[in-house]
Amino acid sequence: MNKIFSEKKINTYILSISIVFFIIINFIYFILNLDVNPNIYAFNELFINYQAGFIRRGLLGEFFWQLNDRFSINPKFFFSSFFFIIYLAQIFLFFKLFKRYIVSKSVFILIALSPSFLLFHIYSPDLYFLKDSIIKFAFILHAYIFYNFFVVKKNKEIYLEYLKFLIIPILFAIILTHEYQVFSLSLHFLISIGASNKKEDIKRIFIYYSPLIISILLVIVFLGNPVQFENLSNILKVFNVELNDYLGGGIYKYIGSFYKWHFFYFSYDDFISLFLSFIFSVLIFYILFQYLIEKKIITFQSKYQNKYLLYFFPILIPFLLTSDHGRNLAFLSFYLISFYLVLNLNQPKFIKQVKVIYKNILTKNLIYIFIFFFIFMWKLDQFAGFELQGKPNGIFKSSLFAEFIKFIKFLYIYIDVNIINLPEIRL
Repeated sequence: MNKIFSEKKINTYILSISIVFFIIINFIYFILNLDVNPNIYAFNELFINYQAGFIRRGLLGEFFWQLNDRFSINPKFFFSSFFFIIYLAQIFLFFKLFKRYIVSKSVFILIALSPSFLLFHIYSPDLYFLKDSIIKFAFILHAYIFYNFFVVKKNKEIYLEYLKFLIIPILFAIILTHEYQVFSLSLHFLISIGASNKKEDIKRIFIYYSPLIISILLVIVFLGNPVQFENLSNILKVFNVELNDYLGGGIYKYIGSFYKWHFFYFSYDDFISLFLSFIFSVLIFYILFQYLIEKKIITFQSKYQNKYLLYFFPILIPFLLTSDHGRNLAFLSFYLISFYLVLNLNQPKFIKQVKVIYKNILTKNLIYIFIFFFIFMWKLDQFAGFELQGKPNGIFKSSLFAEFIKFIKFLYIYIDVNIINLPEIRL
C-alpha cells in the first residue's frame, strides 16, 4: 500500500513539474515576442482583415482591427497575449488527457517533450505566431470534451450538445481564420463517430457538421486576388505590415512554390532530413500506439474508428501545396497523439507490458539513451531541415537543451534590468 501511495505521489509531482515547466517556458516566449520583429511573416499574416473586402484568413485580423479602432490596442501585445492563452489552453487540455499515461515515465517524457508536439512553436517567432496553433487548440479541445463527457461521464447527449453549439461554431470561425482547418475536419469527424454504435448515429453527426460547408465555400470563392492584395497592403501600412504576395495569388502561387522548391532546390540531403523528421515526429508515435492497440492495451470507442488512418489522408494535402513541411509534420504529430488520447486505456495491462519490456536490461538502457537523444539532440523546424535555396539547415541541432540556455540568459538579463545589478559578464 505504501509503495502504491509513493508511486502515485511521484506521478503527481512529475505531472505538476511538467505543467509548471511548460507554463514557464511559454511565459518566457510570451515576454520575448512582445518585441517581435515586424518582418516576421507569420506575425504580419495575423493582420489580414476584411477592410478591402471579404477574403480568406481574415477573421482574426478583422477582430483585431475592430478592437484597435475602438481601444487603440497595441498589436504586439494583443497577438502575443492571444497566442499565450492558446498555448496555455493546449497545455491544460493535453495533460488532462495524458495524465493516465504517466504510469510509464518513458512514454510520458517521450511524448510530452517531443520537439514536434507542445514545444514546436517555441523555436522561432514564425512558429509562435502561426495560426496553426488555433487549429490545434480546437482539435484537442474537441478531444477533451469527447473524452470527458462521452468516455468518463458516459453521457452521449451532452457531448453531442457541445459538438453542435461549441465545437462546430468554433470550427466555422477557424475556417475563416485559416483554410488549413478544412483539411482536418475529417479528424474531428473521426472523434465524433466514436460516439456512434450504428449508421443512424453517423448520419446524425454528419448533419451536425453540414453547416461547415458554408464556410468552406466562402474560403473557396474568396481566395484573394492581386487587386485586393494591393488594397489591403496599403490599408495595413498603418501598422508597417508587409503581406506575403501568396495572398493575392491563390492556389496558383502555392503550386508554383511547390514546383520551385521541390524540383529546383530539393536535394538528396533535404530528402534525408525530411524522411528522418517524419520518423521522429510521426512514425515513432504511430508505431508506439499501434503496438498498444494490437496488444489490446488501448481500444477504440467505436468499431467505426478502426480504420482511423483513412481519416488522416486529407491532412496530407498541405504537403502538396507548401514547402514548410516541418509545420505539416507538427500538425500530423499533434493530431495523431491527440486522437490516441481519446481511446480507452487499460492501465493494469499497460503497466504489466512496460514491466515486461523493462525486464531486459539492454532494452531498458537503449530506451533511456534514445529518449535522451530524442529530447535534446534533434529539432523539428518549420522546414524539416530543408535547405532553402541551398543554405545549410539540418535537423540535428540542440533543441530542449538550447532552450535551457536561453532560459538562463533570460533570467540573468531580467534580474539585472528589473531587480538587482548583477556582475558584468565580459565576452
